[in-house]
Order: sequence, then structure tokens, then C-alpha cells
Amino acid sequence: SPETEGGGRNAPLDIIAGGVLGSVQVIKALTPDLDGQGIGGTVNVDTKSPFDKDETLWGYATGRYGFEEIEPDDRAYGGENPYALDGTIAGQNKAGTFGWLLAGSWTDREYIAPGYYADDWAVNAPDAGTGSVGGAAPVNVKNNYYVIGRERLNLNAALELRPDDNTKYFARAFYATWDEFQHRNRYEQNFDTDVVFETPTSGTSGANRIAINIRNEETTKEIFSLAAGGENVFEALTFNYEVQMNQNKIDEDYSFWEWRSGKNFGPNTWTLNGDGIVVITPDVGTPDRQDPSLIDFRRARFQDSHMDEDAFSGQFDVRWDRDSDTWFKAGVKARQVERSWDYSVDRYDDAGAGLTLGTSSAFTNGAFTNCNEIMCAPNIFMDYEAMNAFLADPANAAYFSFNNDDTFISEFASDYDITETVLAGYVMGVRQVGPVQLIAGVRVEATDVDSSGYLLDGDAAARVSDGGDYVTILPDVLANWDVTDSLKLRGSVTRALGRPDYDAIAPRSSYSEEAGVANLSIGNPDLEARVSWNYDASVEWYPNELTLLSAAIFYKDISDDLVGLSEQFTTQADIVAELERRGLTGAVDPADITQSLNVSTTVNAGTSTLKGIELIAQTQFDNFLPEALAGFGVSASTTFLDGETKVNGETLPLVNQAEQTYAFSAFYQNHGFDASVSYAYNDSFLTDVDLNNPDNDLDQGEFGRWDARLSYELRDNLKVFIEGVNLNNEPTTEFQGRDETRITEYEYVGSTVYLGFSYGF
Repeated sequence: SPETEGGGRNAPLDIIAGGVLGSVQVIKALTPDLDGQGIGGTVNVDTKSPFDKDETLWGYATGRYGFEEIEPDDRAYGGENPYALDGTIAGQNKAGTFGWLLAGSWTDREYIAPGYYADDWAVNAPDAGTGSVGGAAPVNVKNNYYVIGRERLNLNAALELRPDDNTKYFARAFYATWDEFQHRNRYEQNFDTDVVFETPTSGTSGANRIAINIRNEETTKEIFSLAAGGENVFEALTFNYEVQMNQNKIDEDYSFWEWRSGKNFGPNTWTLNGDGIVVITPDVGTPDRQDPSLIDFRRARFQDSHMDEDAFSGQFDVRWDRDSDTWFKAGVKARQVERSWDYSVDRYDDAGAGLTLGTSSAFTNGAFTNCNEIMCAPNIFMDYEAMNAFLADPANAAYFSFNNDDTFISEFASDYDITETVLAGYVMGVRQVGPVQLIAGVRVEATDVDSSGYLLDGDAAARVSDGGDYVTILPDVLANWDVTDSLKLRGSVTRALGRPDYDAIAPRSSYSEEAGVANLSIGNPDLEARVSWNYDASVEWYPNELTLLSAAIFYKDISDDLVGLSEQFTTQADIVAELERRGLTGAVDPADITQSLNVSTTVNAGTSTLKGIELIAQTQFDNFLPEALAGFGVSASTTFLDGETKVNGETLPLVNQAEQTYAFSAFYQNHGFDASVSYAYNDSFLTDVDLNNPDNDLDQGEFGRWDARLSYELRDNLKVFIEGVNLNNEPTTEFQGRDETRITEYEYVGSTVYLGFSYGF
């Protein structure tokens, strides 16, 4: 899938509408016939098939319309109620040998997300001279009026031919496009001058700056996937084969206007409440902090970025059923990805002609108080389209100075081209020994990477190329034991890999030299995938056909983890050798480096471990409730994790892993009703690490959300429904320094209620 950051491998599941899904399969312990990528497992997403129903013609349609709790201000940008349409039509001939399917989905949603942000908390020491008792406070206090929108179109088509029971052929096509925008109206009060703590949570501050900005980011993404293949059975042999082509594109542009005053807003009084919110109150007679004429133009930036990705893959598998208890399987797969990223930013600075936010009345739509559940703060509605028109008018050229140096650097620094080729092969066998099924095999994946980027040196950009290759051996052993018809034990030892992101591999780089000290930031094409030994065991008990109780434990030992690293080279021989190793000979003159060469990059240097337990329970009460109450049930799951990463001798919590998650759902399915109430929770987790100063570490805060849904079948195949999402208006939060009182983000999106219908035939 296309990724907005340009280098990621994530495939967010919301690119595929629910209306075109056939099933979603989660595989926790990989077998050798599955791709080795995926330390946490594999999510296999299947789109619909014309043979999902044994009908010559079938289909369905769904429509929904929503209402957002947070309604837009009339002066704000965007904000419309959401709606969605899904439809599928499919059929097959009477003989059941040929089938076809067409499916489509359209969604449109815009929502408001008011938020509070407090950046860079700092500790202020007691000061007897000012009477300050000291304490901690952020150096910036920000609030956003954020509008986020997305239009998404999915189209899915399939043709399948089944001339007999031993032969299948298929062709599938999937197309998705979506247009997104993120419109951020931000107001920032600096809080770093003459801050005095009269108590640990209140005090005074001197005159500070006001900085506000408006950013509108517009993104267009496109996916096209075409696959064809088949299956042939010849007695004990089964052959499967498939080829696939993917094309991904993304265009991501933005307009970003920044305005900033001098330090003339104050003095002030301030308070810090228990939620970590700083409320600043100007003293009487101080300047109006929402007066546009007092806020000067700083700079405007215009991004133009584009990514193209072409991927091709083919695989062939053969299975031999030796007897009813034993079968073997082997296969090969080849995949090649070519990704190109082109990025540039044009920058305009203040030319000193006195441009302010009040120069044109079209720049603003009025001051307002930005409120959510946790705070109210001052802000000003701004109009970036009016600002763009002002810049485009030649009569206003004297206000702007084009920044050639910054524009040149951004034109090349992030660009890269990359080709990644993966060749894989595997063998495996399955043996049924009484109630025990044994699975064993090995997969080998060879990865080759060729990449190129630009090295910046003064006013020149040199094209550099590099590459790397590695081979990963992935053995797997799994066992499934049916102790009884209702009790199952599973265990496995598997090995999986996680390849580095594309932007970490590409040799895109920047170089600067001053007084004989050179700084080089560069990607690392020699990076290899992190690899993990995975140990899993589980027990499942099905006391009746409507009940599941299970417990699973797991342990992951990850080596060659990917970490950032800085290195320093001081001798001329070492400097020359490092430049040569990086493919920079000729692009950089080592004679200019008389003191040291400082290189920052990403390397395979860390080790991580992750262990945990997962508990699941689900049941329906039909076995002991009266018939009138039949249909009630509950499901619950929870996971406890304990992970750590060791980098340069220091032990840190595992990044991006919550130590506890759980989910609960109560449901009723009977008499035409289908109702559920659900709650999902994850606790806080570390997201960013500063090895030099842990006080700058960032954690995502805990999050728990309530959802509900009710549908009723009016008549055969026609249902109406109502559903509520995020009914408790849970905010997303972030905090600094492992201290939950040092809040750096509070953002609310409100709850959404949908009304809809579905009809099938």
C-alpha cells in the first residue's frame, strides 16, 4: 500500500472497505508456506468470491448516513456528515463451472478534532531572587482546530472457472483510490520567558510570543492489483500457481503558512491544572493576543511529493498427499518491488515589508475560543486559500523572499529510488500421528536491495547508489494435539523476519562541513532484516458448540534489531575508508575534513524480547436460558505483555507495545435482532526514545472506547441498523518523560452515530 511517510511497509486495513471483504484470517504462528515477513504473525485478507454462495445470481447493498457529535463552526474549513454505500453482485452458470463477481464501495467522512498540545516540558529550578518555588511546565502551549476528511472508492472484480472438481482458474482485480485532507488551524503561545512558580501549579510569566499557522495537506492515493492463477489436482499431486501485479501511487501536497509575533504578549498569570493543562491569563492592559495585525508573517512552504511503486510476484506450490495421514509440500516465490519517491518544498520568507496576518481581511475569518472536553483556549480562524491567492498576485511580490538554499535542499534530500527483490523457497511436511498433527519445514528467503539517492554538498547534489543482500533461513516446527473432541493443545517454534523500512535502506543523505568537522546523515543499504525466534503454546477448550475458552503464552527473541547510531571517524585513513564504504568517493573531498567525520545512520545493533499471555472466552447462554431469552452471549479477551530492548548496553521498554490490552462484548442475536455493546482498551506505551535524555521520552496514553450496534430484520434479507462509535468520546493522549502529568497531547474526535440499511437477494 502507499504510505504517507514515504518509507513504511505498513498495510493499514482501512484501505479496504468492509463491503468487499470475504474474510479476514489471523495467523499467529507461521508455517513454511507463508511469507516469512511478519514477526507478530500474518493477516490474510480475502476479497469476495462468486462461489461464496451456491446461487446463480446473488448480491446485496448497504447504505449508511452518520451524525458527528462535534459539529463544525460555520467559519471553519470543511466538516460534513459521513455516509457510505456498498454493493456486490455475483453469479455463476447453472453447471457451477463459471462464476463472476463485481463489488464496489464508496465512503465519505469529514470530522473535527479539537486538540491541546503542550511541547517540551522543562524543569524550572527554584529561584530565591524571583521567589519562584520551581516546578515543571511546557515551553509551548498549543491548540488545534483540526478537520480531517477522506473519500474512498473500492472496486473489486473476480472471474473463476471450475470445469471439474480437480481444476480451478481465477483472475482478480482490485482498485482503490482515496482523497484525503488534513486542515490544521493552530494557535501557539510560547511559555519560556520569565516563568515564575508562585506555587508548583501557578505563577506569572513575562511577555511571550504568539505563533499561529495554517496547514492544509491534500493526499491522493491509488492502488491497483491484478492477480491470476489456478489449481490442478492429479491424483495425489496438487499444483497451485499465481502471478500478481500491484501499482501504488501517492501524491501528497500541502500549503503551510506560519505567522509569529514579537515577544510583546504579557505579562500574564497562569495555572496548571491536574490534567496537565496550562491556562494563561493576560494581565489587564496587555495587547490583545487575538489581534491579527500584531502577528507578523514568518514563512510559507509548499510541498509537492509523489511516490510510485510497482510490484510483481509469482509463486508455485506442489503438494503430495502420500496417504491419509501424511502430506508434503514445496514451493518457490519471487517478488520484486520498485519504489520511487520524489519530494520537494518551495519556501518563501518574510522580505521585511511589514506583512501581518491583518494586512488582508481575507486572511482570517474571526477570532474564536477553541473548546473541547478538557480545555478552552484562544485561536483565530485562517484562510489558506486567500493567503495563496495573495502570494500569487504579482502586486504583492515585495512581501516575499524566495529561499533558494532551503528549497534546493528539500528538492533532493528525501528523494530515493529502490528495488527490492526477494526469492524464496520452502519444503514442509505434515504427519498425523493419532490425535497429534506434526508440521515441520524450512523456508529460505534471499533479499537483494539496490537503491539510490542524493548526497548534498553545498550547492550541488550528487547521485549515489548502493545496495545490499542477505539470506534468511526460517525453520518452523508446529504441533496440534486433539486431547479430546473438546480440548486442543498447540505448540510451535518458528522463525520470522521484519525487513527495514524503505527510507532506512535508501542512501538518501545530507552532508555539511564547517571548520573541518563534517556531518553526514545517510541511509544504510546494508541493513538486514531483524529476525525473531518465536515460541508459542496454547490450550483451547470447547465445552459446548457455543463456547470457547483459551489461553496462550508466547515468547519472542528478536536479534539484529534496527536502531539509530552515530559514529565518529578522526583519522584520514578511516575517513577515506568510510566514504568509500558509503559509495561517496568523488562526491565528497576528504581533504576538507581535517577534524572529524560524524556519521548518523540506522544499523542492526539491538536485541529485543517479548513475552506474554493471551486469554479468550466466548459463549452464548442458549444452553441454560429459556427459549424467550436465547441469543444472549458475551466474548472477552485480554493480553499481558512484557518486552524490552537492549541498545548500547541500556535496557528500554519495547517501543510501540502496550503491556495490557483487553476487549469485551455483550451481544444478542435472535428474533430478527442483532445487538452488541463493546469496549476495547489498551494501556499506555512508549513511542519515542531519547538515549541521551530519558526526560524527553514520549508515551502514547491509555485508550478505551465504547461502541454499540443494533440491527433488525424487517423482512427477509432487509435489515435496518443504528450504530454508535466512540460513544464515550475518548481522547487520544500523549505524555513526556514517563510522567502522565506532563501531557503533550489531548485530542478529541467525538462520537459518531450511523443509521443504515442492508438488503440482499
